[in-house]
Amino acid sequence: MTQAESLHVQNFEGIEMIIAIDSTARGPALGGCRWKLYTSPDAARADARALAGAMTRKAALARLSLGGGKSVVAGDPRTRTREQLLAFGRFVEELGGKYITAADMGTGEQEMVVIRETTSHVAGLPMEAGGCGDPGPFTARGVLLAMRAALEHCDKTLAGARVAIQGVGSVGSEMANLLLAEGADVIVADTDRKRLEDLPGGVRVVAPEAIAHETCDIFAPSGPPNVIDERVARELNCSIVCGAANNPLVSRDVARTLQARGILFVPDYLANAGGLIHLAVALDGGDAKGTLKHLEVIPENLAAVLERAKADNADMATTADRMARELVPN
Repeated sequence: MTQAESLHVQNFEGIEMIIAIDSTARGPALGGCRWKLYTSPDAARADARALAGAMTRKAALARLSLGGGKSVVAGDPRTRTREQLLAFGRFVEELGGKYITAADMGTGEQEMVVIRETTSHVAGLPMEAGGCGDPGPFTARGVLLAMRAALEHCDKTLAGARVAIQGVGSVGSEMANLLLAEGADVIVADTDRKRLEDLPGGVRVVAPEAIAHETCDIFAPSGPPNVIDERVARELNCSIVCGAANNPLVSRDVARTLQARGILFVPDYLANAGGLIHLAVALDGGDAKGTLKHLEVIPENLAAVLERAKADNADMATTADRMARELVPN
């Protein structure tokens, strides 16, 4: 599951569109469309592959009848055209249902409405358009459940816990709201000043370069991937790493460094599965109540991974990967 089963690439109006399908063994590959600028085509393709693999693991651990895929459009969402969205929809349609797209970084519900004009293989449409609505709040709620379970493992509670959130987009900002309601002390940082202006009162804002150095119970990477390298892992001053970001660790060695320092790493695709669960439940005809019930698989999975990691004397990332692989048919 480390290599994409297939990588599909098209160019339209000078931008590269990539769909990576990691596995369809459990069902069609579902994964969001990430629309952002990349430093190179290779970087965009590598991101698509890594994210698709994470989606396979996420769906498997969450016991969903879905495979793993991801799409990446290497363009600036601020200058995106309607024609580009329609072209991306046609690209998805060409795969005949093997891949289902949804919102991700740089795309949202309204973009999905336009994309649906040229493909039926899209999830997460607005409720007024007959869809299940934004899955982001369910991602945030799932991460909250993972945080609560991780804190309980460390004999702590959310009330009074200090949580440092790196990235407050739609999911990170919802996490801040939920944590405040639980009585947590919330610290946030984001490179986008506009996002900070929209945050609720009660949060403390620090500079982006300072957030990873905050003394806290939980460091919650909730923005771009690959934010925790060896240096950051050695400098973190927290008990737990648990956030909404996909692939926050630069390498598996980083997971071992965190373990050696006594920091509990909650695998990202375990913690942030709530949005995918919501989409999967909706595709099966369920509703929000069904999603909330299925979200209980997240703390159950954390307990299972903790137990297996202890038995195998392995780090959390390696253990979660092994358990996910066992759930994907060959």
